[in-house]
Amino acid sequence: MKLAARYTGKTVLAVGAHADDVELAVGGTIASLRRGGARVVMVVVSLPGDYKQRMAEAKEAASILGCELRVLMSDATRRIEDLKSYELVAMIDREVKEHQPAAMFTHGPSEFHRDHVLVHEACVSSQRLSYFDFFTYHPNFCRPVPVPFHPRAYVDITETIDTKMRAIGAHQSQFKCRGLGTEIYRDIARLNGRMVGVQYAEGLDVNRLLLA
Repeated sequence: MKLAARYTGKTVLAVGAHADDVELAVGGTIASLRRGGARVVMVVVSLPGDYKQRMAEAKEAASILGCELRVLMSDATRRIEDLKSYELVAMIDREVKEHQPAAMFTHGPSEFHRDHVLVHEACVSSQRLSYFDFFTYHPNFCRPVPVPFHPRAYVDITETIDTKMRAIGAHQSQFKCRGLGTEIYRDIARLNGRMVGVQYAEGLDVNRLLLA
């Protein structure tokens, strides 16, 4: 069964610390889920820097992927690390209670950004509220810091790779001004695809999955 078919008519939460984290890691998966009839809510915890610009970019990316957008922190001067752990957990809990997801995609525990790890830990805690499939995604490569990540599942995104790349491209403030390119994310998807015999794929770690 394709992943998209598993969640047809159901809600999926894709949680990222910042705008562009979700698109970089699972933008193709989100687009595939939407094509398959799932409702996808992209939850962004924080928009540091130019809040107005980053909000506009996040909205554009969400529109490209066809998902809903929720931004949890409205104060651009406050970092995720400034939150007490119970505050961050409460934020994620509210999204789970409101949306009753069938699945969640979020950061993994091996991220080199501390705020990404904090979001991961809050998402892990939210599993106490209800059952939902729980996946973690590939750390982004905006910095040349090697971190371990060994996918246990892959999603074929051959049909949605261009949508993923357009969503990534919506985040102009994160790439052009810093001299970063986006094609590395196409290369990563191509490499993941070779692991499973398709043109493009995204790798996931499976933390919890109900097999009927």
